[in-house]
Amino acid sequence: MQIWNIIFVTINAILCEYEKEGRFMEVERTLIRIAVCDDNLRISSDIEGWIMEYNKGSQANYVVEIYYNGERLCKDMDSGLMYDIIFLDIELESITGIEVGHYIRGKLHNDDSQIIYISSFTKYALGLFQVRPMDFLIKPVQKDRIIKSIETATKLLKKGEVSFQYKQGRAWNKIYIKDILYFKGKDREVEMVTKDSVIVFYSSLEKVFDQLKDYNFFYAHKSFLINYFHVTDFFYDKLIMSNQDIIKIAQTRRREVRQMQKEYLFKEKI
Repeated sequence: MQIWNIIFVTINAILCEYEKEGRFMEVERTLIRIAVCDDNLRISSDIEGWIMEYNKGSQANYVVEIYYNGERLCKDMDSGLMYDIIFLDIELESITGIEVGHYIRGKLHNDDSQIIYISSFTKYALGLFQVRPMDFLIKPVQKDRIIKSIETATKLLKKGEVSFQYKQGRAWNKIYIKDILYFKGKDREVEMVTKDSVIVFYSSLEKVFDQLKDYNFFYAHKSFLINYFHVTDFFYDKLIMSNQDIIKIAQTRRREVRQMQKEYLFKEKI
């Protein structure tokens, strides 16, 4: 019995390490984050259930978050939370779904999220023009229409911006690569500096580089992984980033960085 207890504890410890480092196989599936914003609990629950059922046989990993008011959705997205697909009820209390859509497109300058409006009425068509929704569903919503909207939105997302997936705690998150300035590695944590915030998660720079090596990221130092397109000035021994951060270039990497810069400049002139 004691031996089995030791084995159980050991397996648990290994699983914890894998979870911290994001080494579960689910990361290999493309993460699609979905927000369902409807103050009708039954409708929200139905949509979430249909998506989770569809998720079981999908090549993507669909993660759903439920919102019962537009204020919280706006607040979360304003803080940097990203949603690929948003099912948005128009007749929300306090602020309407149309106002939420204008906030996402106008205040947050987010043209990437696919917005799918839900309503009991068709009278809103003209008011939705500036929000540029992907679809408009009439209540009562049907499972096949929800699934069709998800499939269409997923195809559109694949043609759009490339994103980087990372894990915080038990939740997978993502961010557009264009919004990442650089990564800083420290012990078993990675600090990701973005246009709007600093995000910390468990991993290593080597694993991050494996995901991003084809997207113009390079090492300036063993502890710094840089997005080339956010470097505003190259110097012999340092880089100036778009947020004015100064990154030192390791002596052993200076020749490599200079060569890489020449190659990129040559490509830009062609």
